[in-house]
Amino acid sequence: MLKGFKPLAVAAFCLLGLSAFAQDAAAGQWVDSGRSAYFRQSAYISAFDYTCNAGQAPISGFPGSCPNDAASGWTANYDVSSAEANSQRMACNHNPYQIGSTCYGIAYAINGHAYAGDLPAACNVGARTVVYFSLMETVAIQYEELDVNMVESATEYVCQ
Repeated sequence: MLKGFKPLAVAAFCLLGLSAFAQDAAAGQWVDSGRSAYFRQSAYISAFDYTCNAGQAPISGFPGSCPNDAASGWTANYDVSSAEANSQRMACNHNPYQIGSTCYGIAYAINGHAYAGDLPAACNVGARTVVYFSLMETVAIQYEELDVNMVESATEYVCQ
């Protein structure tokens, strides 16, 4: 009877160790780093800005570069999450002649690899990600004219 107990105890001990590791990996949470980029364009309204760090005022231009880009991986994560979110939006077949027609895409990137959808809740402490949202919608403006709004935004998060 004790012969079968030892392998079972070892297996239980290993599983206990793995569950503790899983809790540590998921113990982090995503916190906004303050690094962001925002772009809005339509026939009548345009806005472009970005920030490098939390607490800094937005900077004109888009998407811009910051001294901390290389260390944070912002550029690689921004580029691939932008491509993924925009490909989702483009696949939607937006109708610029129909009020209310809306298409969007959302993606996040970690270490230069893009993933479709929302950012997962669990993260590894120290990881950085860029979440990118892309929206195109047809709206009515003054005198029942149609306008197509395009909004793109990116926000960097750090797992802490």
